[in-house]
Amino acid sequence: MMLKKNKGIINKIIYNHTAYYKGKYRHNPTITELKSILDEIINSNSITEYIRITPFYINEQLDMQIEYEEYMFYIECRDSFQEKDQKSHILECMEPIDRPRSINDFKLGTILYPICKNNDVTPYKIALERYKNSLKENLPKMMDIAKSKMKLKDKDIAFGYFYFEIHSG
Repeated sequence: MMLKKNKGIINKIIYNHTAYYKGKYRHNPTITELKSILDEIINSNSITEYIRITPFYINEQLDMQIEYEEYMFYIECRDSFQEKDQKSHILECMEPIDRPRSINDFKLGTILYPICKNNDVTPYKIALERYKNSLKENLPKMMDIAKSKMKLKDKDIAFGYFYFEIHSG
């Protein structure tokens, strides 16, 4: 299945960094690549309908991978919203019907699940910057989860890495 190239500056940036072989395959960026993509998006002075970034940790030695759905970043742009909409959106994202979350931190929820207005670039850029900066704190937490769930030993850690699945529309 070919990856769809959505219209818009940000969608083009994400497509160009994550699709290859004419959209036939998807590349999931590492942390270094993700930060570069976020910087390019921030510097584009544009907005898109949504961006979803899901972190993963994979360990080749153990042939295991973890999806950190509770650390997924989801920014959504709407024509309009009120402060109560933002709060209910965060709570909804933190407590989805299909799966209980292990994180119950509203402050982190404000970073991971922001809403912005379609025509307001500044809060959008701030939200992306806050997410990028939050990785400094969240990646070590995710590494601790990987160590625990995968029962990683020091000799195994060198065979693993974080990567990020990015979608936009």
